[in-house]
Amino acid sequence: MKLRYVLCLVCAVLAWAPAALGAGGAAQDGYGGAGNVQNQVSQGAAPAAASAGSLPFTGLDLALLVAGGAALLVVGVSLRRAAAKRG
Repeated sequence: MKLRYVLCLVCAVLAWAPAALGAGGAAQDGYGGAGNVQNQVSQGAAPAAASAGSLPFTGLDLALLVAGGAALLVVGVSLRRAAAKRG
């Protein structure tokens, strides 16, 4: 019975995760510029000078990766415990 509960919970999380991840966030803020870069380059627009000593923003949110890893770890431990108690 508990295994069914855990499996239903896993299915609910998997159904919810794509909606939460597709909501946008840091990557959308970092890359949501004016666009049309190819036309600007071909017309000879001067590129913006990079600030010294800083790396460009890649859009990778470390907190999201840590939360995803923790969720997978919790689900794995829960499934293992539920299976061990059942069998």
